[in-house]
Amino acid sequence: MNRPQSRSIHSKRSANTDLRGSADMARSAKQRYDHYIALAREKALAGDCIEAENYYQHAEHYFRSAAALAPSAQKVDQPQ
Repeated sequence: MNRPQSRSIHSKRSANTDLRGSADMARSAKQRYDHYIALAREKALAGDCIEAENYYQHAEHYFRSAAALAPSAQKVDQPQ
């Protein structure tokens, strides 16, 4: 049985994102980065290096996401 081809939800979402939405996503990614860094440090201090590494990897993902979104966020935040 052939299924109809449709665009994914992610492509629709990114196509409709304006600069203000990018700034909000960058801010959210930064908050998630901070959250996972805090969790990783807590686990590292408790001696659970495996769980700490897991949280550091999550934090790295959000760090990269925030960095990728930062140029569009700066366009919105700059005064005209």
